[in-house]
Amino acid sequence: MFSINLIFLYLVLFLFTAFISKKLKLYDEPNIRKIHTSRVFNTGGMIIYLFYLSIIYFFEFNYNIELIISIGFFICLIGFIDDRINLNPSIKIIFILIPSIYLIFNNIQINDLGDYEYIGFINLGKFQIPFLILALGLLINATNYIDGIDGLLLAFFMCCLSYYIFLIEDAKTINLIKLLLIPIFFNLILNMLPSKTEFKFFSGNIGSLFVGFFISFLTIELYNGFDVHPAFLIWPLWYPVYDFLFVSINRAINKKSIFSADNSHLHHKILIYFNNNHLKTILLFFISNSLVIYFGYLISNSSKLLSLIFFIIGFIIYFIARLKFKK
Repeated sequence: MFSINLIFLYLVLFLFTAFISKKLKLYDEPNIRKIHTSRVFNTGGMIIYLFYLSIIYFFEFNYNIELIISIGFFICLIGFIDDRINLNPSIKIIFILIPSIYLIFNNIQINDLGDYEYIGFINLGKFQIPFLILALGLLINATNYIDGIDGLLLAFFMCCLSYYIFLIEDAKTINLIKLLLIPIFFNLILNMLPSKTEFKFFSGNIGSLFVGFFISFLTIELYNGFDVHPAFLIWPLWYPVYDFLFVSINRAINKKSIFSADNSHLHHKILIYFNNNHLKTILLFFISNSLVIYFGYLISNSSKLLSLIFFIIGFIIYFIARLKFKK
């Protein structure tokens, strides 16, 4: 009965979002940079957010996670506006950081980066707030970057939340995360429908910005509230972080704006390799991402310092490989 009620809730929110989207013509229009040839609803993120908001209204969970979801409304609003008028990237970052700073000053923050063998605690000291703002800006933009092909953002989100279930012991929070996976699963199906299907949904900037915002602060809360070491928490983020850093550095080297849109991301290259087959691309990402996360988990269990070193080495290897096989 419980599961049926949640599926019914999703169906209601789906139909409501579809009705509003059609009425207000909230579409992602095809253009020369985009692969889809028909206009597609870009409000899939709205379904996920409304589902999350409903969950925390009807059930009681961790207060900080509820606060993150509640404040996420402002992030979704920014995403909604960005999808309509294409905000200037600098202005968008400023608007994103305002609710983020609010959460930071409501004690959803970190004072250090964990305790490591031979090093001890890496304390942030007076760099705490600048580090958090920089890290949040990077990760939120990084998740926005990977929302470039059907299903990739949702596959990433699903991997993160599924992994978190195995890192925590609090039964109530585990149940919450399981509930949070429901709209992601159904949205992934909608996301993978053919372009000409009437009920195909893209996550849109509502979805990509909210996912980055939510994952960022959930990562902080897992460290602060559930004592999960950062060495375990960095690995689900490897692809958006690696890809964002590579693309940004490569654009800077070529004297381009780091915010300029192009098809230089790894997922675009893989999609081309698979002749624009989104399903094969997502399956490859899901499998390889899961293997990397599992590798990181095993290393972190063995040595927190070694895990951090491997994460940095991983980026260097990724960067060199991308430069070599850029074309």
